[in-house]
Amino acid sequence: MAVLLIVNADDFGLCEAVNYGIIESHRNGVVHSTSAMMNMPAISHAAKLSQENPNLAVGMHFVLTAGKPFSSMPTLSRDGLLGKWLWNIDINDLPLIEIEQELNLQYQKFIEIFGQKPSHIDSHHHVHMIEGIFPIVVAFAQEKGIALRVDRQLEKNWPPLSYQVPSTDCFSSEFYGDQISEALFLKIINEAKAQGNNSIEVMSHPAFIDNALLKSNYAYPRLNELEVLTSENLKSQILADGFKIGSYRDI
Repeated sequence: MAVLLIVNADDFGLCEAVNYGIIESHRNGVVHSTSAMMNMPAISHAAKLSQENPNLAVGMHFVLTAGKPFSSMPTLSRDGLLGKWLWNIDINDLPLIEIEQELNLQYQKFIEIFGQKPSHIDSHHHVHMIEGIFPIVVAFAQEKGIALRVDRQLEKNWPPLSYQVPSTDCFSSEFYGDQISEALFLKIINEAKAQGNNSIEVMSHPAFIDNALLKSNYAYPRLNELEVLTSENLKSQILADGFKIGSYRDI
């Protein structure tokens, strides 16, 4: 049986260059899944492109470290904005009620803009995989009947948590940085397959470049990702290696 491979493009809605890069990686590449940042400037543009590309599954990229929250979030926001200072807060001091409220509001915004439930939930900078936040997001995904990105390597270090939520057997964030290549991508997925995983998600960030994206610390490598993910050779090799390219709709 073919192993399910989900190549998810994070950051849908961040800016138009990212949106166009994700669509290009879908139309002419191996990206069948993306996740949308509901509080970013180009989210309406992303929703329009989504309507034109219904085979691209769209999940929700929960955001706690960038942009303006939909709720006040007095503990996590500074001058009305979110930032990476979240990582400096002890897990015992996390404002869990604020986080749960913001999760609900971002989800409601997703329904409003995309007109349907997200295919899955993941998060910007993997904040949903913070030990104290994960149970909130798991409970929410269970309640809504939505799949969830789960990093098994992080989860195994925590106290056991009993839950039932659709996810992949394996998640990889290794396709990232300055060493992007077809060889790296194939190494990631074939090593995961060799470990007996029947479903694998590979995180990606394909994009073109515009002035908005140049403000990001991760800009030009996204062009390299775009080039790799739209390679005909890569797609052919993925299929030849016994993978089925899909999305969280297939879990």
